[in-house]
Amino acid sequence: MDGDDEKQIMDTVQWLIAETPDSGSPARLLERYCHKLREAGIKVDRSTLGAPLLHPIAQSSYVFWDIEKGPSQRWFQWTPDALDTMRASPIFPIYDSGTPSSMRLDRPEERSRFPIGDDLWADGYYQYEALPLRFSDGSFKALTLATRNPEGFSEEDWLMINATLPALALVFEGFVARNTATTLMETYVGKRAGLRVLDGQIARGDGAHIDAVICFSDLRGFTTLAQRHDENSVLELLNDYFGQMTDAVERNSGEVLKFIGDAMLAIFPHEDDLAGAIDNAETAAIEVLSNQEKSAGYEFGIGLHPGKVFYGNIGGGTRLDFTVIGDAVNVTSRIEGLCAELDEKLLASSDLATQSKRQWKLAGERNLKGVSDPIAIYTPGFLN
Repeated sequence: MDGDDEKQIMDTVQWLIAETPDSGSPARLLERYCHKLREAGIKVDRSTLGAPLLHPIAQSSYVFWDIEKGPSQRWFQWTPDALDTMRASPIFPIYDSGTPSSMRLDRPEERSRFPIGDDLWADGYYQYEALPLRFSDGSFKALTLATRNPEGFSEEDWLMINATLPALALVFEGFVARNTATTLMETYVGKRAGLRVLDGQIARGDGAHIDAVICFSDLRGFTTLAQRHDENSVLELLNDYFGQMTDAVERNSGEVLKFIGDAMLAIFPHEDDLAGAIDNAETAAIEVLSNQEKSAGYEFGIGLHPGKVFYGNIGGGTRLDFTVIGDAVNVTSRIEGLCAELDEKLLASSDLATQSKRQWKLAGERNLKGVSDPIAIYTPGFLN
C-alpha cells in the first residue's frame, strides 16, 4: 500500500464518521458509500445493507443499491417461506455468527453454494461478498458487495473495503438505533406522540393544548365475553377489534393514543380545519362499523366529540404517559357510554353533529356523569 492508498482510506473513514450522519437515511448512506468506493477505483455495481430490527409487521429492513437504479428500502417479513429463503442466503450466517461469505460467480462450484449465486451470475455479476458489520452490542449486521468486473475485487480493493468497515458499522449503528427507537415510540405511544418524545418532550408536563376531534370506542359486554371464552380466544377477539379500529383511524389521519382494557382512545388533530377533522373521524367510524357485520362474536360503540385538549406528558416522576386530557375527553367517553342504552353503534355531541356535512339526528338531551349541563346527543342518519 502506497501513501496515496493510505490517504484515500483515511479520507474515506473520516468522511464516513464526519459527514454520513447527515445522509438522512440508510439508503442514502449506502448510496454515498458505494460511490466513494467507486471513486477509489473499486467497481461496486450492487450492494445491500441490512439489519434485523423491531417492527410490529415487517421484522427486518434492508436497503438495496445498484449502479443503474440507485437506492431503495425494502422490508422483509418473517413468514415461514421468507425464513426458509433467509436461511438459504449468505446473509443468515452473518446474522447468526458473523460468518462472511465469498463467491466467484464464474465458478459453478462457488455460485451453487447459495441460491442467489445463479441469479447474480445470470445478471452479469462476477463476484459477490457478504460481510459482517459488528455492532457495539456484539451483534452482526450485513453488507453485501457485488461487481460485474470480470476480474472481481483486487487485493487493493480489499484493503480499502476492510479498512472502512468499522467506520461504516459505527455510522450504520446510529441509524439502526434511531430507527428502532422511532419504531418503538410509534408502536407503543403513537406516531405524532412518538416524534415529540424523540424530539425531547420527556419531562412531566411537557406538551401543548391542541384542537382535535376525540374518538372513544368500547366493546359491549366484554366481561361476559371474557367469561365465555378462553384466554387465547379473548386475545384474538381484542386484536381483531383493535386492529380494525387502528387501521381505520390511521387511514384517516387520526392517531390512536391508548388502549384501556377493551376501550380505545384516538384523536383527529386539526388547526384551522375542524370540518376536515370531523369528516376524517366520521369516515373512520363508518369504515370500521361497516366491517362490524363481518366480525363474529362482539359489538362495540363509538363516541365522537370535538374540543381543546392538553396533549402531552402526565404521570409520576419516572413513569410517564403521553396522552390527552381535558373535559372534551371525559365528554366523549360519557357519550360513548350511551351507545348501549340507545342501542346505537355511533353517537356524537351537538358540537360535532351541527358542524358535520353528514346528516345526524337529534336523540335528545342527556345528563352525563361529571358534566354540569345536559348534552344534546345525536345519532347518525347516514348509517344503514
